[in-house]
Amino acid sequence: MYALTVGLQGVQPVGEATGLADPLRTVLAARSLLEALHGAGYGVRLSSDFAAFARQRFQLRSSAVSPMFDPQASRSLNERGFWMALLSHDGATVGLQAFRLDDADPNLAEWVLGWMMGLYAKRREMIVPRAVAPPEHSLSHLIRGQIVYHGELWIDKAAKGCFPAFPKIGMLLAMIKWQPEAIWALTGQSMATRGHMVRMGYGHLEQSFLTWEWEPDGAEQTEWIGVALRRHLEFSIAEMIPEATEVKFQPSTPQ
Repeated sequence: MYALTVGLQGVQPVGEATGLADPLRTVLAARSLLEALHGAGYGVRLSSDFAAFARQRFQLRSSAVSPMFDPQASRSLNERGFWMALLSHDGATVGLQAFRLDDADPNLAEWVLGWMMGLYAKRREMIVPRAVAPPEHSLSHLIRGQIVYHGELWIDKAAKGCFPAFPKIGMLLAMIKWQPEAIWALTGQSMATRGHMVRMGYGHLEQSFLTWEWEPDGAEQTEWIGVALRRHLEFSIAEMIPEATEVKFQPSTPQ
């Protein structure tokens, strides 16, 4: 067993189009979350087969997947999305979550409602907004370009010790895979106000982001948004991993 001390001090932020500011620290952060899950007795599985996701979601929760992750409503999901299963020691699925990449044009605030209504319309499900856009001073007016939607988060009540590591590892993998401007999620008041979103890594929360006369199935009439900007995710990674980290590894045996 070797121990390698990796000096991380002095790594400088880079421009938005030039990749991760600190790829080594990002990888170490992801590894630490996986180790935390393994230590609690859980594993994870990653897939881009959303037909399989829809089947498993129905089997576990007895309801249909949301249009955002329905391969019948979004034909290119297998190319621009992935989902994760949380597995117990006996191989049973005790958690799910999914991520998809989209292009918010001209910005998240002006794009989001048309995006959602279009997806629900493809399944012939009606949703009726109360307001045509988020509030004027919403951060979403400043977010544009590639963004990642995080949804379908479910963890069985019997699964202990896997929150917030399970959602966090998914967010880090989405960041590594796509390096988006932001990761965002919709949630209800209870989850937003009890600290769960902050613990997952969402540094910005807004109430009344979307309001409905006829809300989507499973949603509340007033939906909160959680936003993890790219710079906030980089900051969270820096908090997780000290500036000098000892990396231990087992060398391979020469053949």
